[in-house]
Amino acid sequence: MPLDFIPTSVVKSAKRVFTVPITDATAFDANIAALKSAENPLGATPYQTSGQTVDAVFVSKEVYKATIVYLNPLGKVIGGLVLTAPTREAYDAIIASLLANTALTGLFGEDMVADRDNTKDSWSVRVKVHDPTGENYHLDFNREELKISSYEADAILAKVEGWADDIQNLN
Repeated sequence: MPLDFIPTSVVKSAKRVFTVPITDATAFDANIAALKSAENPLGATPYQTSGQTVDAVFVSKEVYKATIVYLNPLGKVIGGLVLTAPTREAYDAIIASLLANTALTGLFGEDMVADRDNTKDSWSVRVKVHDPTGENYHLDFNREELKISSYEADAILAKVEGWADDIQNLN
C-alpha cells in the first residue's frame, strides 16, 4: 500500500494585474531598485546559509526582450529581430548596437530603417526576499503583473500589498 504525502506547510502565491502595463524599462527597474535600496521598504534582512551571508533582497533571475523592426521607405515592416538579453545592461547595449548597425539594416534591403517596436518589449525579474520572520519568498515582476510566491504568513502578503499600493505603476 502506497504511503500518503503529509503536508508540512502551506505555501501560497498571489498576483496583482496592473490596470495599465508598465511601458518604460526605466520605471520597471526603479521598482526593483527600490526593493534593493538601503531603505528596504519590505524590512527584509540578510541571512546565513552554508557559512555565507545572503543579501536580504537579491535578483535571482532576469530576462529582457525587445523587438527591432526594419521599415522600407513607405514605413512598411519588411522584417524584424527579437532579442533576448540576460541583464538590463546587455538589453540596452544590444538594442543600441542593432539600431546603429547599418550593414545589418542593409541586409533587409536598400533604404531600410531600423526601428524599435516598444509595444513588444517584455521584462521579467524574479527577486528573492528574506523576511525578518525567517521566511524566504519571491516577487516576480513583468510589464503586466506582480506575483508573490512561496510565502506562508499572510502578514507578508499584506506587507507587499502595502508597498505596492504606494507605487503608481504597480496599480
